[in-house]
Amino acid sequence: MSYKQQVMFKTRAQTTPAISLCVLALGALFFLAPGVGAVPNVTYEVLIPSENGEVEVDHLVIRGGTQEEIGYELGMTGIEKFNAILLPYEDPIYGRAKEEYIRLHDPVLFERIKGVKRAYGLKEDDYSLDPSGLFYMYISTSCSAIYLPPSSTENGHAMGGKNLDWSYDPEGNESADIAAGGIESLLSDPTVFESVLRNRIHVVELYPDDGYATLTLGGSDLENGVSDGINEMGLAVSALQDGDTYTDPIASMAGGTTSGLNFLQMLRSILENCVTVEEAKEHVLINRISMPYIGNHFLIYDRSGNATVIEFSNSSREAIFTDYSSTPVPLTNYAIHLRPDYTKLVPENPKDPHDDYSRMIRLHNYIDAHEGLYNETDIWNAMSLVEANGNASKEGVLTCGTVRLMYTIVTDLDERTLTAKFYLRDGPVSDPVMGTNELVLSDPFDFRLER
Repeated sequence: MSYKQQVMFKTRAQTTPAISLCVLALGALFFLAPGVGAVPNVTYEVLIPSENGEVEVDHLVIRGGTQEEIGYELGMTGIEKFNAILLPYEDPIYGRAKEEYIRLHDPVLFERIKGVKRAYGLKEDDYSLDPSGLFYMYISTSCSAIYLPPSSTENGHAMGGKNLDWSYDPEGNESADIAAGGIESLLSDPTVFESVLRNRIHVVELYPDDGYATLTLGGSDLENGVSDGINEMGLAVSALQDGDTYTDPIASMAGGTTSGLNFLQMLRSILENCVTVEEAKEHVLINRISMPYIGNHFLIYDRSGNATVIEFSNSSREAIFTDYSSTPVPLTNYAIHLRPDYTKLVPENPKDPHDDYSRMIRLHNYIDAHEGLYNETDIWNAMSLVEANGNASKEGVLTCGTVRLMYTIVTDLDERTLTAKFYLRDGPVSDPVMGTNELVLSDPFDFRLER
């Protein structure tokens, strides 16, 4: 029996008697069942169907309820809409240890784990599978970002921009490089990935009864897959690949022998538990963070004007902070603490427009040449200078392979808004020599945190 069949069998087996009990004693079930409180209002919508282009975009809103109830709704949506799976542990001892770690360091995720277990028909003391992640795909990304403090913007708001790019082999399996890193070996039934889209993005809004509301974009893990996000207190997070930091190439994003938080879980944990950059830094320091398959650094910024780039030593794995106050912050895919002076950067591949150093120089030049205060249009323009739009060529012009922009966003922390444009398809070739394309993007989608 496949993993998916086992999950659905467990769910049906446990749901049928529950339905009977509801019919016979609804009042008793409502008051006595553990973890059942006010039922959240759940809205699910496909914003961009996959047949409309290269990207599918799903929007999930869970309004109200306890953290456990929100976990349950995330789990049910994962089963019904994403074919999401729970990765197995090598031994239940790892599951018990990980849940104890999460109980101590991230109480919000600990409560959601209880709800995910209910959704998947697992007993509370079942530690065979990892309910701290709801996985439906794996992506390999490289990105560019910019943060603008309130003193630099026309509306006096803290604002940011981010491109999420992805690289792939258009003639092969886009997830092959990730699977080779050990992820696939942890799956009991690899056929669960048959319907995986390399570029399926979820937008998730969560409004718990007790806790900060969050708005996040990401992929891979419906429960924690945060590449970018904001919370209602005016704190923003972004993850960007960092080629200078450590990776855990044989570690799983969940299950296996993991016991801490992976980098996607860490970003959600920051949004769930922190209000300021300083609180986010402390939260990172008290946690153990893994980097399965790809190294990352974080851009964290708040509405007061403070920002930090959080990076990790490749040798000691200690967290290193590069702090900023009231100054624009660009970021690409190398460690700032190792090369803080952008004027001394020498592109590794000068013919490649997606070279990490070239993109950083382009963003700095844009900032240096800009006159007056910034507005939203300026952020879109800055991000368009560094979007991924190239094809690998036999001539070796593009050394990073075939790359595309997955989405580009603008955030406004005072308004609690995140506006996104998603990649749909290639337009005309813009430069035959460089192998770049004009990109067809969706109309902007405006998301706002509203209590």
